[in-house]
Amino acid sequence: MLHNINFFLDSLVKGDLRDIRGDLKKPFEKAWRDYESRFKQVEKEKRDLARQYGMVRSEVSGGEIAEELEKERRSFQLSMCEYLIKVNEIKTKRGVDLLQNLIKHYHCHNNFLQECVSTSHRLKQYMEELNGVLSTVKQRQDEEKKQLCALRDQLRPAVNTEQESLQRQTYSMHQLLGDKQYGTERSGFLYKKSDGLRKMWQKRKCSVHNCYLTIAHATPNKPPTRLNLLTCQVRPSVEDKKCFDLISHNRTYHFLAEDEEECVAWISVLSNSKQEALSMALDGYSRAGESQSSVEDLTRAITDDVRRMPGNSSCCDCGAPDPGWLSTNLGILTCIECSGIHREMGVHVSRIQSLSLDSLGTSDLLLARNVGNSGFNEILEANLLSPSLKPSQHSHMAERKGFILSKYQDVHFVRKSHSSAAALRLGLQEATKSCDIYSLIQMYAQRADLSQPLNTHIQEKGETALHLAVLLADRTSLHILDFLAQNCPDVDAQTSAGNTALHYSCLHNKSDCVKLLLRAHANTHTKNQLGETALDISRRLKHAGCESLLDQARSNRFDHHVHVEYEWRLRHEDLFDSDDDFEEKVRFLVPRLSAAQVSGPQQVSGPQQVSGPQQVSGPQQVSGLQQVSGLQQ
Repeated sequence: MLHNINFFLDSLVKGDLRDIRGDLKKPFEKAWRDYESRFKQVEKEKRDLARQYGMVRSEVSGGEIAEELEKERRSFQLSMCEYLIKVNEIKTKRGVDLLQNLIKHYHCHNNFLQECVSTSHRLKQYMEELNGVLSTVKQRQDEEKKQLCALRDQLRPAVNTEQESLQRQTYSMHQLLGDKQYGTERSGFLYKKSDGLRKMWQKRKCSVHNCYLTIAHATPNKPPTRLNLLTCQVRPSVEDKKCFDLISHNRTYHFLAEDEEECVAWISVLSNSKQEALSMALDGYSRAGESQSSVEDLTRAITDDVRRMPGNSSCCDCGAPDPGWLSTNLGILTCIECSGIHREMGVHVSRIQSLSLDSLGTSDLLLARNVGNSGFNEILEANLLSPSLKPSQHSHMAERKGFILSKYQDVHFVRKSHSSAAALRLGLQEATKSCDIYSLIQMYAQRADLSQPLNTHIQEKGETALHLAVLLADRTSLHILDFLAQNCPDVDAQTSAGNTALHYSCLHNKSDCVKLLLRAHANTHTKNQLGETALDISRRLKHAGCESLLDQARSNRFDHHVHVEYEWRLRHEDLFDSDDDFEEKVRFLVPRLSAAQVSGPQQVSGPQQVSGPQQVSGPQQVSGLQQVSGLQQ
């Protein structure tokens, strides 16, 4: 490109016009000076010659000396012609040739730009063609991926069944019984097969003590391996009677004894030690569980009732059946895939717990018992244009994540019912007063500030919905306080007198409110204008229940999965098989309901209310034994 564009200009400037810088007039001026000098010389000679002959001549005519200057005159004329020719060439090169070369330069540049435009046009056509090809390839790959996913879903149950079968074969529930004469403790040497490529038998010192098997290493300074026999199983070898295996939760150890008798002794000691550990664990669980059995029974009953609520048989987000993960601050159930995305959003959006794996308290089930997937989705998915926009249980994680973020973080599908901040504040106040959980969720979905001061106040100026919920809290409205405590940005908001919701709870001796606020990590050191903390108020007013809870929180002994006194009103649609055995099952239910009373008079849900003999109407709360006695009558 540089050669084609700049060659003509370079050749002109560096070659043809180079002589311009020199002195073209020098040869011409030299010839003129030589001619003039010769003319004067000839003129002088003529005058001198005339003087010799006695003649005086004032001037000599040109004709007299023309013959003498013929040669010089022609040389001068030749130099003048050459000079004029050179000047003419320079004028031509500076004018016409320069402009012609510039035209050639711009013509090359124009051709280059036209080639660029043509190439860009061809590139655009190629990109359009390539885009169509890529779309076809992507569609084909998506179809292949869908087919592979479908095949995977078909193969997974069979593989899981085979794995479970293998696990059952590896770790049997039928424990091996050892000979009691060998006791539960033993120390000695065994050969252990290494896990490397060589699979060598290595002699190791082993000991069984306090339900643990200790295996020493070859290196003295390396700490020995300790295995809890409660989680292990002993299995004799079928091939060699001097060998036995010890199966732990993550590895199988292969041991070799000196002889068959020693092998039997080791197997017996390990089995006896495991049986002892199992007995100790069961005894300890039995003693510790007696005081909490009624609460655990109630928690299980609430959990079962939550699973039966409308919409809770499928995931709140993707519709997968039998969801087992609970969002404690929203009161909805999700599947395990969607629960992972809820955890990614953070606990300020959704707090996920497992219904089966986590140790839940009744406080964790307050919102789940009063919200449910159907009611929640009627608000958060009110403006969902089509059910097809919602992911299914077979959707990819990226599709699930996009929908869940739009639903919970961006609240794209919520129908707006209040337009101004004042209307939202009024709606928040009315929802709290009327204990309407769904109206409260509507305010939350419209991004109302749950910690803002309300328009009116009952006791002090600057009260928030959380203060109002504490004042109105009873055994039927704790879920309102729980929702506000878990979802408001500031659980320690203060009134004009400096009182927080925790201060209000202690002033009115509402220990269940204290539990829910401490569960929401309320600050126990906040002081009001009188310089009192919530604990100071509890001690001054001698509210022992609130004081005990606050002491536990300050010493980090407070259990966040607490039990609260609440009218659960559980449904028991499947309690009675027929009207004939109604009285018999009520008599059977009486002692179980009595046992469910925890720490004082406990509200326990029972069978449905009977209006007339053997006539059952809607779900009705049964509190204590008196209502059950009425059912029996």
